[in-house]
Amino acid sequence: MRGQSSVEFGVSAIVLLLLVFGLIDLGRVFYFDVALTGATREGARQASWFDPTNSSNPNPNLYDSAIQNAVDSILKHSGLPTSTLGNPGTSCPSPADGNTAYNPPYSDSTYPSDVNQPVLYICYSNSPGLDLTSAPTDNSLKGTDVNVILVMNFGFVSGFLQGVLGNSVHIVANTHMAVGGY
Repeated sequence: MRGQSSVEFGVSAIVLLLLVFGLIDLGRVFYFDVALTGATREGARQASWFDPTNSSNPNPNLYDSAIQNAVDSILKHSGLPTSTLGNPGTSCPSPADGNTAYNPPYSDSTYPSDVNQPVLYICYSNSPGLDLTSAPTDNSLKGTDVNVILVMNFGFVSGFLQGVLGNSVHIVANTHMAVGGY
């Protein structure tokens, strides 16, 4: 009798340990999803900013590297690595359902093969080829949409969820804002 209960205890302990690690992984997915959302919001906020006291000065932050710096500051604060820019050429990832606002879902090829490495896409005016390497000198983008998108393959730490969901899951965050100006 005594040997049987210790075996049952050992099996129960292993199952409970796997469940705890699975819950930790789920908590990490949620935490990083919130971090990606916050980073896209900050990037879109920087891109849409406008100084109403100086109407002759368009937004000096409306270009790729300025938006990426804003996004990366939030990612770094959240314990994630800096983003890799998906631009140039593919500034808007192809949506899997064909929507014209370039919102998720995205095809599997959009997500990086490396786990826990965010990739940043900045989609200006819903134009997949529009890439801004410097801030515009006029208000030509005033009122247009900027969509800041982060995609990432989240890698699990525990084997419990890997057995259920695979080695990783796709997480994505995107934020639309209108570019300000007169």
